[in-house]
Amino acid sequence: MTPPSSWPDASVPIILDASAVINLNGSGAASAILSALGRDFIVPQDVYDELKRGATSGRRDFEALDDLFGEKIIRRQDIGAGYDLFETLTIGPSALTLDDGEAATIALAFELNGAAVIDESKGRRLALQLASGVPLLASVELFCHPVVENALGGKMADVVFNALQQARMQVLPSHHAWIVKLLGLERALLCHSLPRSIRQL
Repeated sequence: MTPPSSWPDASVPIILDASAVINLNGSGAASAILSALGRDFIVPQDVYDELKRGATSGRRDFEALDDLFGEKIIRRQDIGAGYDLFETLTIGPSALTLDDGEAATIALAFELNGAAVIDESKGRRLALQLASGVPLLASVELFCHPVVENALGGKMADVVFNALQQARMQVLPSHHAWIVKLLGLERALLCHSLPRSIRQL
């Protein structure tokens, strides 16, 4: 079963939240995936800073991200005209605000008429409420795009399994059946970021 896709037109820049970068790195195939997709991928400065801080506690996502910058597969950019939205998303009660990285991802997507790759349900909900014109993608959609499946070939299942196991990638309910078909039920049940309800698929 091919999952539903919300990919925008090829000219639309794709703004990556920290979770998307971590999931790509966890897959072990970030360069191959992003190269196959061939989009303008941007990491907000706040996400870059967040991952850089994580390097002090031993996480290697910042180092891997720097490699992607070196390959010119991803670029980074700070918020400009979208700063008012960034403030709206970060100032106020915790139930109505996001961390700087998620907020910057949405704000920069709004500013650049881009799409935001956001996995957390709260971030997606607030984006729909406060920046309804911004197309939303999830990390899993970076993997299940047909051009990525063609590029990875027989490695596809292992790459997705790595993202689920190593990075605990969250998966939209609409993509659970695709995951189970790709990995097989036994392997999917080893991925603790997936709900137990997948047994019923």
